[in-house]
Amino acid sequence: MYLRRNLLDKIRAFFIRRPTVILFFFILLISILSTRGEIVDTFESNQIVNIKGTVISESKKDRYTQYRIGDCLVNDYSNNVNLDVGDIVEIKGKSKALSDMKFEDFNYGRYLKSTGVESYCNMINCKKVGISKPYKLIGIIREYIKDTNAYLYKDKSDFINSMLLGEKNLMSDEDKRMFSRTGVSHIIAVSGLHVGILCTLVGFVGRRINIAFNMVIVNIVLFMYFYIAGGSPSIGRAVVSSVFSDICFIIDRKRDGISTLAIISSCMMFLNPFVIYNTGFQLSFLATFSIVYFYPIINKKIKFSAASVTIAANIMTLPIIVYSFDGISILSVVSNILAVPFVAFVVYIDVASIFLFKFLPFIASIVAGLNSVIISIIYFILEKVDEIWFSYIQFTQLDFSFLVIYYIIISLGIIYYEIKVVEEQRNGLQGYYRRNETE
Repeated sequence: MYLRRNLLDKIRAFFIRRPTVILFFFILLISILSTRGEIVDTFESNQIVNIKGTVISESKKDRYTQYRIGDCLVNDYSNNVNLDVGDIVEIKGKSKALSDMKFEDFNYGRYLKSTGVESYCNMINCKKVGISKPYKLIGIIREYIKDTNAYLYKDKSDFINSMLLGEKNLMSDEDKRMFSRTGVSHIIAVSGLHVGILCTLVGFVGRRINIAFNMVIVNIVLFMYFYIAGGSPSIGRAVVSSVFSDICFIIDRKRDGISTLAIISSCMMFLNPFVIYNTGFQLSFLATFSIVYFYPIINKKIKFSAASVTIAANIMTLPIIVYSFDGISILSVVSNILAVPFVAFVVYIDVASIFLFKFLPFIASIVAGLNSVIISIIYFILEKVDEIWFSYIQFTQLDFSFLVIYYIIISLGIIYYEIKVVEEQRNGLQGYYRRNETE
């Protein structure tokens, strides 16, 4: 009975240490329960619908152009309508229910819900009725970046635009396969890595001005970048995390990474419960948690920061990667150590070339030429790693029960470790008070 009470006290102490973790699991449970059934459709299939909203994004496909208008995804198969980001439009279209979008083992409708899409239709006709100036500005900046990179980097522009704007659809299937097989696909998916690089760059440029004003500028740039890069859950998590860091700095409080992560993820699940089915959301939050929690423990043992970060990130993300992509990169640690350090230089030089192109296009071309050499080095490294016969192992479809068992074991290990830490801190305080009483 005493042992049981003692164990419960330790578990209670663990959760008291980070109460936001309780909030996270509570909202996660609600999200799972509320999204288990069939998707509730805004429109049934084959209805004629009228939609009014702002064009948030545009993506050109092989046979049609796809627009995100508010929370609706609209396909234009005629390709006669020329809409730009920021246009306010009235659309007449034929709807398709999200609940009907299931393809073999992939629920496309649920994926769209996880990105905030509530309805889907094919355009019949369209009328522009106004302009949203903030989105228009974002669209102009995005197109300028994309077009400038296309001019300066030619065949390497797909990689640059994917890395900076999150446009992976521009890259060839072969290139995407290589990045995936070598375990560095996070390079071409806008995430915390890119936000951190951008923070450093903007902070460095404004280092001579007032710190508080510098922070305001950094966060304004980050929020703009969030929309320019497509507003994915991974970049949203990184941007909000940066804001939390600045708030903690201003109020002179130490930021707890896990508590911050729990608050951000809880808010995102509260706003959209379907986000839990988004692979980008899963990998982003699990990788961040894994790095925050396991990196100090691992780095204390091996004393090699680059390897420690990769190993730490893989602890929580590996099962999701295997389950979602049916394979695992054995040499991901090697790929990340060799290739990732170049990424910051590529981003810094690309940003410089984009700014220079407006005023000194010849100098911008020289700078872009230097950057192209660095990109070629990245590709060379990844190609050589990918050529190693044991670099990637293909799996058959992993059973979902394996994920459940794996994460239960990891969770129990974390709870045990946290209880141990709490116990050591308690014993240390008791020893401190005993020494003071003796003195």
